[in-house]
Amino acid sequence: MASRTSLLIMTNDEFDRGSKVDKQRTMRIENLRMRLNALILKRHDELMKVYSHAKINRSVPTPPCTPSPYSPILSANFAEHISSQISLKIDNIVFESNSILIDMAPTSCDIHSESDQIGNDSIYPEGITDLYPYSIAARYRKSIGQSTNFREYPLTIAEDSIETLMIGLDNFANQHDCMLVFSDKEQQYDQSICRAACGVADLGSIHLLANDFILTANFQFEIDLSYHGDIANSEDGIRKFVFNFCDSIAKVLSCESNVVRIFSISQADDEPDQSEVIFGLTTIDQKITELLAHKLQVYSRSGFSHGTILDYVNPKDYECVWKPNLHYLQIRPIDFDPQYNYDYRQSDLLDKDTRGGYPYFLPIGWFRHGLNVSTKYGHDRTWIGHVNAPGEWPVAFHGTCKEAVTGIVANDVLLKEANETGLYVATHCHGGADLYTTPFTVTTSEDQSEQFRIVFQCRVEPQKFTTHMSPVNEGEAWHFVDPNAIRPYGILLKKNCSNEQQDFC
Repeated sequence: MASRTSLLIMTNDEFDRGSKVDKQRTMRIENLRMRLNALILKRHDELMKVYSHAKINRSVPTPPCTPSPYSPILSANFAEHISSQISLKIDNIVFESNSILIDMAPTSCDIHSESDQIGNDSIYPEGITDLYPYSIAARYRKSIGQSTNFREYPLTIAEDSIETLMIGLDNFANQHDCMLVFSDKEQQYDQSICRAACGVADLGSIHLLANDFILTANFQFEIDLSYHGDIANSEDGIRKFVFNFCDSIAKVLSCESNVVRIFSISQADDEPDQSEVIFGLTTIDQKITELLAHKLQVYSRSGFSHGTILDYVNPKDYECVWKPNLHYLQIRPIDFDPQYNYDYRQSDLLDKDTRGGYPYFLPIGWFRHGLNVSTKYGHDRTWIGHVNAPGEWPVAFHGTCKEAVTGIVANDVLLKEANETGLYVATHCHGGADLYTTPFTVTTSEDQSEQFRIVFQCRVEPQKFTTHMSPVNEGEAWHFVDPNAIRPYGILLKKNCSNEQQDFC
């Protein structure tokens, strides 16, 4: 009975400390209690057999094993969700009067290298007042070594124009509080989801931007260290503090250090000898992030005593704020390969085919800008085949605005899954994914502007989704839990029709 008593004491202590015992913890304690009862009954039965030779036929149900979220069992499973191959670097430090903004990113990403190459040597057409589309096109041209003389080489605005697509992707990134950056560094997409958890999306995880799939648990810790005297006295000191802090948090939580990112450090208000550190915890599995965040809150209430920099953290009940912290959309322009483009505006196309044994409803009226994904996920290319062979993945479409998720989970049909993390795609582009897009406008002169929409064309892993008939107007909506089961292989672009043009679009 000692173990059972210890459990009750532990639970009572948690309440005394102000910690609410949540549903998962209660279930774990109840499972342990049931196991203890089962062991007591089995021991009693064995004693009865030995001393009274009684025949006992008792059925004692044993609850399934539920490992503690802080146990080595769960920690070992982190490898599936947090890649140890990805390490973080401090990519940029911005100094303000009494604060520092920290930009941490995967070491494999060149986030700020492009800004060093951008000059003011672009030549624009006369009379242009809105330079935005030209500035995006100029950045794209510089990344591929083309001229930025728009008088000699005009900006092309059309569905089949890669420059129009880049303007659309920049607009898409801005909608989701991201910055579009161009890079010439080769990246494999089998690590895209993990890089996205570290703040940088790419063409392999671009669809995650549209629905805030990866959320960060944000904290603001108060520490008894002087901002000017102990932390911000040199850039080298700042870097040492950042990595020391992140490593210490990771050790306490028994997770990889790339889970922890510092966003800013500032002097505490009216407390010259105290500082505030704003940081976040992120994994690709929100349930694991929630467990880590809860564990950190439990530790921070009583204070840290590990002989690390965390000893300076003021013990208190710190609030956890959930929000997305994907800061960049990094694109390698040469990953757009014209040989994979396809014009669905042709008049003689069939509107239905099959891929992976599933119906494939062609996005009639759109133009696909193809991605070269043939070697991005290893050497097996069966998944992207078109002969319905075993291992081939079906086609689905993903919208580009946040309503692609909020509209879905608010629908009565899907309320039962509203509390589950996941991604939704549509079997149809028209009447499906296109319902969840936000048009972007390209203005090339005072009297000329056009609107376009973007949809992601994806292959999706069969047997990894559940099927729903709503809220799309056509076809089905497929719900995924595993983000790796969705692979974009094309970006669709379509001119936005006015009400008078709808019948002809």
